[in-house]
Amino acid sequence: MEKQEYYLGLDMGTSSVGWAVTNTKYELLRKKGKDMWGIREFDEAKSAAERRTHRINRRRRQRQLVRLGLLKSYFCEEIAKIDPNFFIRLENSKYFLEDKDERVRTKNGVFNDDNYKDVDYYREYPTIFHLRQALLDIDNTGEKFDVRLVYLALANMFKHRGHFLLNAEGDALNTEQVDLVYQEILDRLENDYEIIIEHKPIQQVTDILGSTDIGRKKKHEELQKLFEVAKKDKGANELLKCLCGLSVNAKLIFDENAEEKVTLRINDFSYTDKISELMEQLTEEEYALIEQLKSIYDYAILAGTLKGYDYLSCVRVELYEKHKKDLKLLKVLYRKYKTEEEYNKMFRSNADGTYSAYVNSLNSTDAIFKSDEVVEGSKYRRNMKGRKSEDIYATIKKAFKDITEDKDVSFALEQIEKEQFLPKQLTGANGVIPNQVHKKEMERILKNAESYLPFLKDKDESGLTVSERIIRLFTFQIPYYVGPLGENSKTGWIVRKEKGAVLPWNINDKVDMSCLLYTSDAADE
Repeated sequence: MEKQEYYLGLDMGTSSVGWAVTNTKYELLRKKGKDMWGIREFDEAKSAAERRTHRINRRRRQRQLVRLGLLKSYFCEEIAKIDPNFFIRLENSKYFLEDKDERVRTKNGVFNDDNYKDVDYYREYPTIFHLRQALLDIDNTGEKFDVRLVYLALANMFKHRGHFLLNAEGDALNTEQVDLVYQEILDRLENDYEIIIEHKPIQQVTDILGSTDIGRKKKHEELQKLFEVAKKDKGANELLKCLCGLSVNAKLIFDENAEEKVTLRINDFSYTDKISELMEQLTEEEYALIEQLKSIYDYAILAGTLKGYDYLSCVRVELYEKHKKDLKLLKVLYRKYKTEEEYNKMFRSNADGTYSAYVNSLNSTDAIFKSDEVVEGSKYRRNMKGRKSEDIYATIKKAFKDITEDKDVSFALEQIEKEQFLPKQLTGANGVIPNQVHKKEMERILKNAESYLPFLKDKDESGLTVSERIIRLFTFQIPYYVGPLGENSKTGWIVRKEKGAVLPWNINDKVDMSCLLYTSDAADE
């Protein structure tokens, strides 16, 4: 066969490769009666992101279980004196009666004393926040509480520790400090970046940023009006967007014509993980300004979350009482203006946009209504379709749109417009609550409890009391550069100084932190 020169052309994609063979005149060649061209498809390569996410979540869950296990060990001996089966009963509370351990085979999952059952507990404390508020003893009555109640409150806080994005420690970030940072931001923008924003009191800014009644985009619009910033002013607008927690190109804050893109969102949960990357992409002064903006944002969100209260539980109890009052009003209105069938559909069915769907609970054994058809059976639904606040708000507005002269209807509709009708204690907005808020509450609960639970003052070989160890466990976060702590981890890189469990108060004794810090600094350079 005569040899000849040929070209092989390849078109490579992420999930396919196209190929063709031609001569030097780019004429397709043939072999065995077939044109020499074609395509090969294959599965697209997958990144390790999903696997990494599962691994991170698994480690977080393992560490949470360890923290809860330590908390349990501190209370175990004292609780065993009055209720030996308490922890067994808690562990079995998720099972059906016939599947429970024989020692705790009762309908009660928390308390089973002769004179105090679950029904008594939930009547006294409808939610865990009612219990936490009671343990705060805000009125300083000196009331003594059952050791099991203290454990339940602390265990709940350990399960929901809050995020670790707030820069301040405790109450360190006060109004005076924030005002100084705010003034520095305005001066820096005017002197260094020629972004001139008319000065407004810091309180007006934090009131907008901390508002729970409007979204981030609306907050940006409010700040535009407050500072009289035009839409065409890209730099100032990007700054205000950043301050509101919106996604921005940080480079545009400092140069309106910047082509380089540095994506930033200061309310992102992964913000701390991206700090080293940000420091590489921004100059020292630029990064300092971003940190100042975040300080203002953190302070405003914290103030908005607490709504003037010193403790989170007080806010949550207020929301519970508001919801209870609104629900009572809504039922009165449905009985007054709607038919029995409409009432049953709203409060005794899991149809989209109903109250039962909104709270994901059916207190009635009646039939379930769905799309005007009666559906027997399932009383529980996991999906979120039709369960959001806007869904029930739409249902209520439609039901009472023609009723204009009833003051109760007007009140309900007005509250809906403000997104304050039937508020829930647990929503996605809880993600803004920092660890420091829960810590402040925990410290007071433990301080009060020490007066009637002496074991909380006992010290061990670490020199710390039980209360101090609990606080350390609650607030400690393993630095990102430490990695896995297991001695036999295949992916770990820590250098052990000695064997044993790594705890917040002995990590420097167990792990060579100086080696890790040196490695981290070298990587940053």
